[in-house]
Amino acid sequence: MTKSDVYGDLGLSSKETTAWVKWLETIIITLLLLAAGFWLHPEDPLFIEETFPWPVLAPLVAGLRYGFIMALVSSSLIFTAAGLILRAGFLPDDQLPYIWGLGILSTGLLAGEFRDYWDRRIEKLVAANQYRHVRLEEFTRNFYLLKVSHDRLEQQLAGSSNSLREALRRLYSEISYARGTGLNEETGELMMRLLVRYGQLQVAAIYPIENGVLADEPVATVGSGQPLNANDPLLVHALEQRTLISVHTEYRDNRGDLDTQLLLALPLIDSEQTMIGIVAVEAMPFFSFQTKTLRLLAIMAGHMSDILLEHTQTSGQTQSDWRHFQFQLSRVTSDARDHNLPSTLVHFTFNDAASSIQLLQMMQQTRRGLDVIAQPPEAPNTQIVVLLPLTDELGTGAYLQRLSDAVQLQSGRYLESLARIQQLSLSQQTNPSEWLDRVQKEST
Repeated sequence: MTKSDVYGDLGLSSKETTAWVKWLETIIITLLLLAAGFWLHPEDPLFIEETFPWPVLAPLVAGLRYGFIMALVSSSLIFTAAGLILRAGFLPDDQLPYIWGLGILSTGLLAGEFRDYWDRRIEKLVAANQYRHVRLEEFTRNFYLLKVSHDRLEQQLAGSSNSLREALRRLYSEISYARGTGLNEETGELMMRLLVRYGQLQVAAIYPIENGVLADEPVATVGSGQPLNANDPLLVHALEQRTLISVHTEYRDNRGDLDTQLLLALPLIDSEQTMIGIVAVEAMPFFSFQTKTLRLLAIMAGHMSDILLEHTQTSGQTQSDWRHFQFQLSRVTSDARDHNLPSTLVHFTFNDAASSIQLLQMMQQTRRGLDVIAQPPEAPNTQIVVLLPLTDELGTGAYLQRLSDAVQLQSGRYLESLARIQQLSLSQQTNPSEWLDRVQKEST
């Protein structure tokens, strides 16, 4: 909306009106009212002795239309005409009453000042509106630019998710059913598939390590990569430090000596600190090459290594829930120590075996994807241990509240009356194995 539009909506003339039009209209309006006075009331054309001084309409209209200056001009014309009429003897008295003149002058000037005041306010509103209009256009352009960028990013990331819980749940469901033991072609392909899904890897390979020696050929690849150089400085540094190394840290620490074909090297180390392989990445999208994604890949690498370790040690045996629980406890302890990820260990001690069996069934029915529920071999009928990965104290409280509500709904009793509950939040300083041993001894 422009300034002219605002004036048009208010029925006022714009300040852009040329000066000669203002003067012409003011003079014509004033002369027409004076002429109307001579025609309608020739004995008193200025209506001095009448109830209402009709010539005041001229400065009033001029003031409302064009402001203070034109009201003053119209009033001056009326006073000039009144002086000429008085000298010509067309007035009933021999002098002009000053109250009449003061009334005409003040009425016109007040109307003009009122019009100028609102004109200034409209100017401010128009300026503010123009500023908001400019900002709105900028916002609209930025919005559509952001929308296009977001749509393109969605297309690039379609089917992927950086949810750690979702990644680990998919990880356990796929790799746990692989044939064979250790890092082989089948398990390597499954691992590479998940790394590509959650890290958007474009060119990468997984090389096994046996007896401390890096293999020459990869067990799984994606993209068309170059043969791995065993003397690559980034690879050598990752093997020495036994941690994820990327060009970010290497370039910052060895700015002049960096000569590598890799973006990052990711060792596969299980919870027993055994390195079973390494992931060499040559290409990945720029928007994925960030700390959050690299941290996710490092955590996934540790969990994948533990699954392979668990399969190797339990190959040909019946799967033990307690052994699986110990593997998972070692992994979440390592995650809490290395990545500061929250996890909680909850121990239940029951008064009788019937309550233990009943609650175990409820836990299995409401079990989340990563939760691990097991019974210690020393007291399988009276104790239950629940491991809640990626769950802080608030999440643990919500889990226990849901479990308590389910127990009360089914049996009409409180959970606290059935079992003694102890919990431990895993952190860098805690030792869950010692805590669990102490709690089990106290409960037996």
